[in-house]
Amino acid sequence: MKKLVLGLGFALFCLVSCGDDDAAPAVNLDNLQKRWYNVSTIFAGATVPYDGHESCGKDYTEFLANNAMKEVDVVDCQSDADVYEGTYSIADDKLTTAVAGETLVYTIQKLNTSSLELKTTFNGAEIVYVYTSTP
Repeated sequence: MKKLVLGLGFALFCLVSCGDDDAAPAVNLDNLQKRWYNVSTIFAGATVPYDGHESCGKDYTEFLANNAMKEVDVVDCQSDADVYEGTYSIADDKLTTAVAGETLVYTIQKLNTSSLELKTTFNGAEIVYVYTSTP
């Protein structure tokens, strides 16, 4: 009986002491480093679909290795899109981007292999940008 009590106590100790130590990292860079195509923006609780400038417009943000990034704007089916290069950094669930002289900080709300949601605040209003990895 004494061994059973000690065994159960040890098992309980392991469950309690392992709690947050087993938590997954906040951001899996393998999931982030790819092209993310705009889907919609959620502003003040209302979802606004991204129009993409035309049927062939596939605007995207691409996160690359070495903290480099690109924002690509395809307008009117042109062959030469507008490309803005910048950098990004990650700290816990915060993503900081610096593109074209503008630095923005987002909270990563969702990140997996096919979906990305970034939340920020602008003039006191919460904005969520929704992306997919599929064009």
